[in-house]
Amino acid sequence: MSNPLPEHIAIIMDGNRTWAKNNNFSTIKGHERGLDVAKEICIYSNEIGVKNLTLYAFSIQNWTRPKIEIDSLFNLFIDFFDNKSEFFHEHNLVFNPIGRINDLPKPIVEKVNALKSATKDNIGSCINVAINYGGREEIIDTTRKLIEKGFSLEEIDEDVFKNNSYLPITPDPELLIRTAGHSRVSNFLMWHIAYSEIEISNKLWPEFTKIDFQESIERYKLIDRKFGGSSKND
Repeated sequence: MSNPLPEHIAIIMDGNRTWAKNNNFSTIKGHERGLDVAKEICIYSNEIGVKNLTLYAFSIQNWTRPKIEIDSLFNLFIDFFDNKSEFFHEHNLVFNPIGRINDLPKPIVEKVNALKSATKDNIGSCINVAINYGGREEIIDTTRKLIEKGFSLEEIDEDVFKNNSYLPITPDPELLIRTAGHSRVSNFLMWHIAYSEIEISNKLWPEFTKIDFQESIERYKLIDRKFGGSSKND
């Protein structure tokens, strides 16, 4: 028996800068190509029935990169929201940003919130985009939220914590894909990936295709998922 199609797939989109360097392009060209691939995977996810897709777009730790790269990346984000986000409407996708959004530059915050509002009633795949996101920071923010709401220690369990996280109604990802060959989770969805199956692709993100994505799903379907218990085959 194989696993069903995942309801939630998360992706660490790594390798944009390496791809650009390998091809003698500027770093921003790598990020531009990465955005194009992200669009293709979003549309394909919707076509095959993946209900939730979470993409790691910009981590809190990315602020340590050179200012010129960050500024170029933010300009790329603005161009995306202004000129390249129409596919959310065309394919009925939901745009759900997660992270410390309000700490981003004001023009980006406004565009992020505008697209979120404009797509909230769509019925296609929900695309969770992690922007200014950190997994440990999410746990801290969730804990603060519980304190602000007045929860007692006795009231807090896994369900309560999940319901106050950045993804309160989204099932935990069954599958986490990371490109560029690195076997680390890089502070991504630390609470949510406790039992996610992890697929490491040696392809750089700008080279990742719909076929690669589908092959990752097919390999996932063959995994004997135990969740700390016995094998289905025992």
